[in-house]
Amino acid sequence: MGQAPESTERPAGRRVIADTLAVAPEVLDLPLAEPWRRLAAIAVDVIVVALLSLLATPILGLATGVLVMVLLGRRREVPLALKVVRWLLRGFGAVIVLLSVLALGHVSSVQSRELNLDALTGRAESAALKETVYVSPNPSSAELRAANARLQQQVDDLKKEIREQQAAGSSWLYRTKAFTGALGVTFGWSGIYFTLIVGAWNGRSLGKFLFRVRVVKVNGQPLTFFDAFIRQGGYVAGVAMGMIGFLKILWDPNRQTVEDRIAATVVVRG
Repeated sequence: MGQAPESTERPAGRRVIADTLAVAPEVLDLPLAEPWRRLAAIAVDVIVVALLSLLATPILGLATGVLVMVLLGRRREVPLALKVVRWLLRGFGAVIVLLSVLALGHVSSVQSRELNLDALTGRAESAALKETVYVSPNPSSAELRAANARLQQQVDDLKKEIREQQAAGSSWLYRTKAFTGALGVTFGWSGIYFTLIVGAWNGRSLGKFLFRVRVVKVNGQPLTFFDAFIRQGGYVAGVAMGMIGFLKILWDPNRQTVEDRIAATVVVRG
């Protein structure tokens, strides 16, 4: 009896493909960006992010909404599941934009203080709590009456502020300001900047443009907003690794730092 032929049926499921693993021919032999160029470029970008952080949190919320709407791109030839998620994100981003626009009409466009508590709580610091009533060690009856009057006024002001805060707590404006403020704490201008600018400008930020370097995908595909989003997350990973992930630029053959490894990118001149 002869040996049964081996089955040529392939098991179902996804398979390894070269699309994201191979280095595209057009990427090979491109001149890598020198460490000093990348350091100078990131220094410029840090300054830009610092300047952007002076803007009010509703503006950050507005930019975040735009980012969420464009994050997964507009390609038509994508799986149905991705299309569903993309439309959900677009709807969520539109809500963020709407809430941010509503909040923007009630705050200054530039933060007036280094730490803006309104961004976290949705309300300003109490004016009554700032006032201090001073009474001398040996007060006269007139001083005691005046101090008592000021204390009574302070109590009345505090009661009024509490009533206003309780009423505002259920309003759309209060909740909108708190929501857009939370976006600034959890995401921040760095995420917006390194995602929107790099994704829209073909792998360039302002710093990279000035020093003539750009980010490219190793597989030769165009850099998308999602790629830029993943790559900027690598900056957080690099800091968490004690900056060692960034120092890989000194010995890695392709000068790939941690964010390049995560996003499968390299930084080249030109």
